[in-house]
Amino acid sequence: MRWICKDEIEECLKQAWREMAEQAKAELIDAPDNEARKAILRKSASSNIWREFYNLLPENLKKKCWYCEAEEIRSDMPIDHFRPKNKVKEEEEHDGYWWLAFDWDNYRCACAFCNSRRVFDETQGGKACHFPLENPEQRAFTPGDHDKLCNERPNFLDPFNIDDEKLLWFDNDGIPTPKPGASAEQKKKVDNSIEIFHLHETRIVRARNKVRLEVEDLVRKIKNNENVPSAKAKLRRMVRDTEKLSRAAVVYLREHRELPEVKDILNID
Repeated sequence: MRWICKDEIEECLKQAWREMAEQAKAELIDAPDNEARKAILRKSASSNIWREFYNLLPENLKKKCWYCEAEEIRSDMPIDHFRPKNKVKEEEEHDGYWWLAFDWDNYRCACAFCNSRRVFDETQGGKACHFPLENPEQRAFTPGDHDKLCNERPNFLDPFNIDDEKLLWFDNDGIPTPKPGASAEQKKKVDNSIEIFHLHETRIVRARNKVRLEVEDLVRKIKNNENVPSAKAKLRRMVRDTEKLSRAAVVYLREHRELPEVKDILNID
């Protein structure tokens, strides 16, 4: 997972898009019932708002899925409503956070495997309408529940949370796991995320393992003094947050942080 700076998004949103989104939100608020709201959300005009949001994003935020960090590995990257707009899996009586359907800070870029439910022989996952909370008693149900909405604590990782990406770790097979030393609460948050975003799916696990092998090969070259500048340059690129699977590259490179060259790449004092 990668951290996304919300300021980068806000700076690129045009006034015309904001007005279009506000108008759509007002129509939702004025709808007489849930069926009318769902009809609005099914409109092509609604999809156009989400599609145009994606088009307005700077290119560095569109290179990979914000959750799994895959590019071509796992298909396209639609806009995910972080708080689901139609229903909430964990609350049978919840009609979804429909009033946030056109609020840009409820959007995340997600590949199809992270966003949609998939069931395979070995794994299953996909966010769909999941939105577990650490404090479900504070869940917001209506637009008037503003205080509760502000107090909600999602019980899974969020790309907008600057502390969350550091909780995700990987073993030497590429399988996701909580960071060593994580608290029980943090472990639960990561475990939920692995299921919700299907982070343990076979192809993405294998891709992370290839990253580990490449990191180890480049580190070996540094240790053996084989074209060190080239090896350092490749590693520095691999850990940039715009590169696919960069979190895995960081995790695997940290295993060699005793090397001065690695300390420099990871900005470790």
